Parts: sequence; structure tokens; C-alpha cells
Amino acid sequence: MWINRIAAALALVSAVLHLRMGVSDIAGAFVTAMALLCVYCAVDLVRSAGNRAWLMVAVTSAGMLLAHASFPAHHHHAADQTSSMTMASVVAAAELVLAGSVVFFRTRRIPPEFRPYRLQELR
Repeated sequence: MWINRIAAALALVSAVLHLRMGVSDIAGAFVTAMALLCVYCAVDLVRSAGNRAWLMVAVTSAGMLLAHASFPAHHHHAADQTSSMTMASVVAAAELVLAGSVVFFRTRRIPPEFRPYRLQELR
């Protein structure tokens, strides 16, 4: 499905942005783990069309946004690293909106009184 591929591409972009931040200490190892999680989500989105992959994308995107919001500086001193973090936040927000929309539309139910009947006459 095309929407799965778009979300997978966003997840791969997020992984690349996380890896651009660098691995220098314990926080860098955490960032690398998040990049690997982004790659896992991308592969899962391409392979499956179920809701589980979309829920995982929504949860990890929300977690990334919370992490980026709670540690805005991350002790980054280079302008390149802060711009990568800003772009990663933007991509995570886009992933969260996309995943939330897909999960909402896939799981909503239309009440029976609003379903059209094929043989119903117009009144």
C-alpha cells in the first residue's frame, strides 16, 4: 500500500537524522538505538499491512517527540546537530499525525443508522 511506503520512507529519514546526531557517549548510544527502532518500524510497515505496525509507529513517534521536548538542548554545541534534532522532531510529528490518522480511520465504526441501504427508497 502506498501509505505504508510513505511512512516507511519517513521512518528511514528519521533514522538517518538520528545517526547524523553522532555517537559519542551514553546519550549517543540511546540515539543509535532510536535509529535502529526507526529502521525496524520501516521494515515492519513495508512487510505488514496491519494495525500493529501503525500503532508502533505512533508510539515511537510520540516517544521521540517527548524526548526531544524534554531535552531541547541535548548538550549539542554544533549547529548541524541541533538542526538534525529539529528536523527529526518535524519528521516524528509528521509520522505521528500520519499514523494517528491511519489508525483512526481503520478502527472507527460507522453506526448502523448511518449506513445506507441499497434498497431503501428516498423519502
